Amino acid sequence: MQRAIVEAATGGKHVLGILPTGTGKSLCYQIPALSRYEKTGALTVVIPPLVALMADQVAGLDARGIGCCVTINGLLSMPERADALDRVRLGGAGILIISPEQLRSRSLRRVLAQREIGAWVVDEAHCLSHWGHDFRTDYRYVGRFIREKAGDEPAPPVMCLTATAKPDVIEDVVRHFREELGIELTVFDGGGKDVT
Repeated sequence: MQRAIVEAATGGKHVLGILPTGTGKSLCYQIPALSRYEKTGALTVVIPPLVALMADQVAGLDARGIGCCVTINGLLSMPERADALDRVRLGGAGILIISPEQLRSRSLRRVLAQREIGAWVVDEAHCLSHWGHDFRTDYRYVGRFIREKAGDEPAPPVMCLTATAKPDVIEDVVRHFREELGIELTVFDGGGKDVT
């Protein structure tokens, strides 16, 4: 399933991948993101719900000698935030991990305006659904922000990943991007557990 998702993402398709916890969902976006950054310098923006997930992603890549992953969240000090924004703006970041609330930040929006966005990744995508157990209203803004950032151009590839999704949650996520961006997500259901 990972291979199919990576191939679809690398081919520019919009995807929703449902894979159980511990099966390597992160690799599904990291491989295309790193390849894209190496070839074109484009930035992949990843939106997970928890600061702990952000820190784990950065630490995991750093441990493998991959230093082009940056996170921006509300827990950074002002100097740390300024440094992270500079790395993104100057092209030193290939993967930017942010919480959905950061999309309201003017400083982040200014920096993103200076970079080519190669893909958008929504981790724990069930949070986009009002049926999702961790519903956060800022997630509902993600599609609109992507559309605004794309302007008149087609939206870059969108990848949604989750371990938990009932059929109504899947439909909610697919509908969100259909209505906000006019795109269809190809669903790869690898047997993730249902939301209870």
